[in-house]
Amino acid sequence: MNKLEKKDGVYYTQNVENLPIEERVFFREGKGISATSENYRQATVTELAAWEEYKKQQEKEFEA
Repeated sequence: MNKLEKKDGVYYTQNVENLPIEERVFFREGKGISATSENYRQATVTELAAWEEYKKQQEKEFEA
């Protein structure tokens, strides 16, 4: 079984270019057959900022 280790301040995301932020997943650690650097990589600061902004927009929409 493969494992992406939990590291302080690190999030992982799919290793797919041009995947929209609303379709992307972010997680701190992963275990299983597909949890490899072939399928996932460390998320960039830009991706994490876009993800935070997306989550804020979603919260506003659900509050309305």
